[in-house]
Amino acid sequence: MIIIKDKKDSINKMKELRLNFFPLEVFDVSALDEIKAFFDKYPAQEYVMRSPDKTNGNFFYVKDFDEAKVFLKYFNKEVTIDVSYRPYKDSIILVGDIKIHKGPFEDIVDITARTDSEATQRNIYHAPEYNMHTTLDDNKLWDIPGFSKIARYISDHELYDVIVEFGVYDCKIGVNRENVVITELRTAY
Repeated sequence: MIIIKDKKDSINKMKELRLNFFPLEVFDVSALDEIKAFFDKYPAQEYVMRSPDKTNGNFFYVKDFDEAKVFLKYFNKEVTIDVSYRPYKDSIILVGDIKIHKGPFEDIVDITARTDSEATQRNIYHAPEYNMHTTLDDNKLWDIPGFSKIARYISDHELYDVIVEFGVYDCKIGVNRENVVITELRTAY
């Protein structure tokens, strides 16, 4: 059984399980050399800076290391920096949260998701296109664009009984160059 206590734990578990995600790391805000090395290692159009210890905490989009240095003052001890998905938003098939509970007789699925290019983990609950609590046998689930890909991903990586924040894209992206990208795993927070 997977237990995730916080965002740092989620990042470590995603790496341990070799899931596909956009490159990301947690840094001490004073570790400027390490932060610069991340920007050098993962050149991208845009990056996201977030609080690793708060849900819906501070976040900023930045273009490079120099811009990131300006925003470090808004974080206490640590900051998460990752490559932004926004340059790929026109390639979105499905973005959302899903949890598949393996039951003794049937598997239960909770999914909240959207298919539009403006969908994010932060806005899927404001106007969800899909918001379902049903069994895995429900044909309506399989009609959702991208659902089969995320369901297969969860099965392949045994991510049952875990809330999986995900994106399904029509191109291969992320550290493993796959169509499914995991944003975060949640259980205990």
